[in-house]
Amino acid sequence: MGLGAIITCGDGNAKLDDQLTGWVMEVRVEQKLSEPTKVAIRFEDDLCDGGLELENRNELKAGQTLGLFVPLGSMLSCLCRGPITRVRTAAMTGGTGSWREVVFNDRRVELDRAGIQANYTGKESDAATTILQGYGFTPDVQATPKDYPETQKLQQRESDLAFLKGIARRNNMEFWLTYDVVGTIPPFAVTTNAKIRSSPPRSDTSATAISLPPLPPVLAPDPGRIIRINPPPADVVSVYRFEVRVDSERPNAARGFASDARSGTQSEQSATPADPPLDQRATTIVDLGVGDRTLLTSAAATDPMDQYLAQQAELTEAAWFVQVDASATLAQLGFVVEPHQVVDIQYAGDQLSGPYQVTETIHVINPANHLVDFKLRANGLRNLGAAA
Repeated sequence: MGLGAIITCGDGNAKLDDQLTGWVMEVRVEQKLSEPTKVAIRFEDDLCDGGLELENRNELKAGQTLGLFVPLGSMLSCLCRGPITRVRTAAMTGGTGSWREVVFNDRRVELDRAGIQANYTGKESDAATTILQGYGFTPDVQATPKDYPETQKLQQRESDLAFLKGIARRNNMEFWLTYDVVGTIPPFAVTTNAKIRSSPPRSDTSATAISLPPLPPVLAPDPGRIIRINPPPADVVSVYRFEVRVDSERPNAARGFASDARSGTQSEQSATPADPPLDQRATTIVDLGVGDRTLLTSAAATDPMDQYLAQQAELTEAAWFVQVDASATLAQLGFVVEPHQVVDIQYAGDQLSGPYQVTETIHVINPANHLVDFKLRANGLRNLGAAA
């Protein structure tokens, strides 16, 4: 049985040769919402002429670009593409049991290689777009609300990766990569899209007044991404593990203070989560009926807009009070699950069924199977009134 994935090598995305692919023992992929994706590929190895057979393969040396693609029906998903950042080798007496492992990250790792000192005017989203274009990404950056004039420039004193993650965090957004793949037979043409956007999407905040936070549309699950937990006999179950945690003690409101460094004017702001639940029929953490739980925003701000954005970011995170750990095979799921997707949970009971967002995945691919552990989150529970 062949490996259920395609590994490519080099800038041209040529397929790794059959000999090397045949030596693959396991591929492990770790994905999170705003962290660089990491892939570890472990190969069998053996002694040959006094050395390990794979030690001189250029395809497995530090800095080489690798790509991992998963075919499913007529679809082809790129899970990761980027440089090898680590190599591990184990040599056993006699050769049997020896292995070589290469780890590669997506190209966000390239943004973290140098500290940068720079100043920007205008919106943070404009600065982010300029940086991403410099690395050859296709930027997809949501407009941010705050303008930085010449007298108060936006300062960068860190790596580009840390700077961009800071922009995303301050504006209640995420920073991640997606891939557009042309062709189904390597070599592939791959476009890497760099996204700094709210996830799940909400309306544009570029012209938002502090007193009027935007409301995003109610989201529907992505087409075809259905996960069946306990279906009737005529249907097929999608997972073999589904564990749910509901945390009703998360904050459902926030208070914060800002003090203008120049005028000394102080302001206080209170807020509740701006985002409606993914499911319009669901009860949010604000309406659970267990009382108010107000956090004091930790960020020290000298600008009311900064304080407002910090409150909204913390409340948005706290509002995801339903957390799920699940496990499945790719064959069970019928689609390649990745962070940022919105999936439709069915047959999980009245309260727990509905749309969830994928936040983390671990793919383990070997010649026998493709296993997936994944985490989901929701910001509402259905039919609480009826259950009471």
